[in-house]
Amino acid sequence: MNFTGKRWNMESTFAATGINLSSLEEAFAGSEDVLSQMLSLFEVQAAERVQQLSAHLAGWDELGARTVLHSLVNIAGAVRAYGMSDLAKSVGDAVKRGDKVKAQAIARCLVRESVFVLAQVRLLLEAAQQGPRELWTVDLSPETASGASPDASPGMSDPLPNA
Repeated sequence: MNFTGKRWNMESTFAATGINLSSLEEAFAGSEDVLSQMLSLFEVQAAERVQQLSAHLAGWDELGARTVLHSLVNIAGAVRAYGMSDLAKSVGDAVKRGDKVKAQAIARCLVRESVFVLAQVRLLLEAAQQGPRELWTVDLSPETASGASPDASPGMSDPLPNA
């Protein structure tokens, strides 16, 4: 862990976790068509929600942020992106406490996680086009997922002010 004085710096120790493929397979094996539809919706909705969250946090719209975060928690959990869901919960907790600095710091980690998860979703959708069973053979590691680097944010700006 990284410490700056007495304060732990979450952003410098952040490591993206992505989608839990074994949990996804356990839940959706045999229903790959349903999963493909969910992943397609997630790809659009997650990117939109992260952008909305950034805007709500930049203007410190607590109600708007909490509404978007509730949606992110649910959709991330549905595709077994547990790290993304947990980060969204943590941002929500910071917003509830009125802790702008912490909310924005965790939200930056959430943006990085969402970039990684969305890259994984694209890999899964490409595999599904090859055949339903191909979903379960995809390598979702950061090294394999093109553009999946947690430090890159293609298509997602980070309008959050640095704390």
